[in-house]
Amino acid sequence: MKYFYFTILITLLNGGVDHQLLQSNMVNIFAQKSEFDNPICYMETTEGKFINLVNLCGDQEAINESKKNSCKSNSEEVKPTDIPMSNVNYDGNFLTGKVANQSCQIVKQIKVNYQVLDDAGNIIDNGFIYAEPSTVEPGKVASFKGNVSPGAKVETTFVEWSE
Repeated sequence: MKYFYFTILITLLNGGVDHQLLQSNMVNIFAQKSEFDNPICYMETTEGKFINLVNLCGDQEAINESKKNSCKSNSEEVKPTDIPMSNVNYDGNFLTGKVANQSCQIVKQIKVNYQVLDDAGNIIDNGFIYAEPSTVEPGKVASFKGNVSPGAKVETTFVEWSE
């Protein structure tokens, strides 16, 4: 296989392939318009169909761009739904997760509040963890990780922040 690529390279260097052919649409089939915004993030099935995997790949640029377009002004009030939590996990010692700033404002000092429950579901403790970085621009994500007092279950309750 090594020699095959070498033969192709030598042919190209010697001018054996017309440069106009290389620039034509016939050769550059993959350069044509794709039905996907992110042509790297797709899968071809055995039947020859293409499946868009952009949601799995995390097209953050498209998310950021759509959020920028949806911001009417920078004076919109930030709502709790604009700062959703994701990937929340409690391993018996640490509570970890992420918060995304889906607002049009820069938010600071994001505080994730939680409660610790016993086996019967009674609240036995509560607290909060600050997310890092402390300043989060629109469309960006912050992470939180904190040591939590042991209990049967830990639930995040709400998020607070300052603008």
